[in-house]
Amino acid sequence: MVLSAVFKEVLLLSLMGSILALGILAIKAIFRQKLSARLHYYIWFMLVLRLILPIGIQSHISLLNFIPNEQKKLDIIAEQYVPNIISNSTIKTGNTPPKEDSKALADPSIKGAIFNYDTAAVLWIIGVSSALLFILCVNILMMAKLKKCSRCEREDLIEILEAEKSRLKVNSKVEIIYNNYSKSPAVYGVIRPKILIPEELIDKLTPEELTFILSHELTHIRNKDLAVNTLLMFVKAIYWFNPLIWYSFNQIKQDCELACDAAVLNTLKTEEVKKYGQTMISMLRLFSEKKGITGALGFASKSNKRRIIMITRFKKSSAICAVLAVFLTIMVGCSSTIKSVSTGVIPNNNSGTNSSNVNSTPSVDKTSQDQATPSNATQDNTKQDNTTQDNTNQSSASNNNSAASSSQESIQRKLLASIMQLAKRGKIINSEFPVKTTVIDEAEKKLGNPDKVDWVPRAKGNYAVFSKYNVVFGFNKGDQIFEARSFDKELNELSLSMVKKAYGTPAYDVKSNGEEIIGYVVSSEYKILLVFPQPSNNNQDPVMDHYSVLYPRGTVNNMAGDPGRQW
Repeated sequence: MVLSAVFKEVLLLSLMGSILALGILAIKAIFRQKLSARLHYYIWFMLVLRLILPIGIQSHISLLNFIPNEQKKLDIIAEQYVPNIISNSTIKTGNTPPKEDSKALADPSIKGAIFNYDTAAVLWIIGVSSALLFILCVNILMMAKLKKCSRCEREDLIEILEAEKSRLKVNSKVEIIYNNYSKSPAVYGVIRPKILIPEELIDKLTPEELTFILSHELTHIRNKDLAVNTLLMFVKAIYWFNPLIWYSFNQIKQDCELACDAAVLNTLKTEEVKKYGQTMISMLRLFSEKKGITGALGFASKSNKRRIIMITRFKKSSAICAVLAVFLTIMVGCSSTIKSVSTGVIPNNNSGTNSSNVNSTPSVDKTSQDQATPSNATQDNTKQDNTTQDNTNQSSASNNNSAASSSQESIQRKLLASIMQLAKRGKIINSEFPVKTTVIDEAEKKLGNPDKVDWVPRAKGNYAVFSKYNVVFGFNKGDQIFEARSFDKELNELSLSMVKKAYGTPAYDVKSNGEEIIGYVVSSEYKILLVFPQPSNNNQDPVMDHYSVLYPRGTVNNMAGDPGRQW
């Protein structure tokens, strides 16, 4: 339940991240030779932030706005109308749950859809766990191997290391470790970084070449590249199912090496730039193949050809191109946010309407009418003037009544739209707790202990009453909330005919125990039940008493062979 909700969020972030990744790759291709290596690297951080921050930022230019939505108008109205919690209403705690339809059978389409989605969520978490376990095991083995490696004690190499640390202003304690498990120099460890160098390599390189290598690895440490690389490994594990994210993260690692080269070159003299490139060529000549270390960053990499080209063309990027690239990246980032609900299709004239406004009925001021009534001592011409005034007041009152009626209907339409839109997410209007993905403990943490909890056999669960908040939650033996009922007094503004006109013919309509209960299927997972007093001669169009959002699957008891409720 909670896992499915998390998986749904990950899928949405994966979609938005893919859009952003494609945009960044396009921008990098357009400005390939115009941007510095650092900027090529840093613009990737917008993608990383998009993938790790589950924040729904709305944007008018989001590409998700172009995804068709069959009930777009209804959604817009619902988002414009946010009902408030009313704490002074009285809840009927003795409501009889709706009778089950004896002809109703388990809905295979719902069952199949939920089963497939839940199965996908389980497969996803298995993949994440496997990836994290692999990362953990590899690093544990690596640390075990490093404990067996000897520390470099050569004074000449230590002097070069300390000199480069001072020049690059690296304050971390750094050790040089002889490592024969990797064929090229690398830096390993976020908290206690170590520079790993194959012992056989030291004697094959000149002191100047060793200086360049140590300078490169120390720059990684100074720029916190190891921490970024560790973060990327964990994020990649979460999005293991998205090949575009994997490709993008591999590009980030390559751009990280290029940015590190650029940072080193910025500290070198002009004549030393060529020698730095020659050092890389020497490394390629010595080791045509290399073994990589998970979680490490090395001097040699698969992108060496590109790095050598960048070194030979090393120059500062164009300021205009840099600004333009950053601007385009931000625009692409905005296009990968969630779609805006403020599309302008339906204007919001009631943005300031609160619950007290909703429940107040505009009326004509009777005092002003009484003051306009003539007395017996008034002259005929005064009577005529007052009669004219009466007619004016009556006309004004008629206009006010018409405007009030129109305003009230608009509020009622928005309330109905809000009820339906929230029901699609498993929520009721005055509660933040969706059915299916919430357990009763979560509600109790925020709302406090319920006034009472009753087991209702016909409703297939326990029902917790929170009178202060006008809500009742039904939950199963696993504490999963499968039904949420709202007794908000705003519902008293909605009549039976009004609801049927807005929602159409109900899929479920029964009269029982003095109540009429109508129901609608709002999604593959959720249904909505609306409860009214049963129509009578004295009250042919009753107003709503309460309504509930139901997750039928939550009432199923496979152990007992109980198919659960359908309504």
